[in-house]
Amino acid sequence: MQQPLLHIVLHSPEIPQNTGNIGRTCVALSAKLWLIQPIGFQLDEKRLLRAGLDYWQHLDIEVLPSWNDALDTFAGNNIWYFSKRANKTYSKVSYHRGDVLVFGSETQGLPPSLIDDNPERALYIPIRPPVRSLNLSNAVAIAAYEANRQIDTANPS
Repeated sequence: MQQPLLHIVLHSPEIPQNTGNIGRTCVALSAKLWLIQPIGFQLDEKRLLRAGLDYWQHLDIEVLPSWNDALDTFAGNNIWYFSKRANKTYSKVSYHRGDVLVFGSETQGLPPSLIDDNPERALYIPIRPPVRSLNLSNAVAIAAYEANRQIDTANPS
């Protein structure tokens, strides 16, 4: 099986509609969706499936019990951590097939230790006040499509 274009990781997602929308984006990009427990909803929840529409059956998705399991799974991949606490803009790095884009929960974001331990891999999406943050599914789409653009440009068909 071919490696996914990207790996999208949601660390402790809370809102099923966001995860459903992100799942749809993953299908559109041939990306794999990873959910790190705890998850704030059941994977068969109606709101999750409604947001994913009839694409959910095409989604490559896996649930991992902890962040340590994710680190073991992604050993050797480029991991990018998305946070409003980061100092580098998401569009100023080079993405490659198989990169891992990690996003935190809707209310807490990523654990501060992930950003503090990986400042060179921590990225943010610029926003202007008075907005404090973007919706998680919008942030994933922005970052994933930038990565897709770069990968397609580097490897034209």
